[in-house]
Amino acid sequence: MVQGRCMKCKTQREMNNMKEVTMKNGMRAAKGVCAKCGTNMYKILGKKK
Repeated sequence: MVQGRCMKCKTQREMNNMKEVTMKNGMRAAKGVCAKCGTNMYKILGKKK
């Protein structure tokens, strides 16, 4: 599981339903849902490989 910062809970949380996506600028990001409150979460992973 990947952890990201939930903006609603204001803490580091586990992401459910995590998918790796590529943003418009070519950087990779993890997109998921907060395990506690269900808010959408993103975590930038770095440059495209």
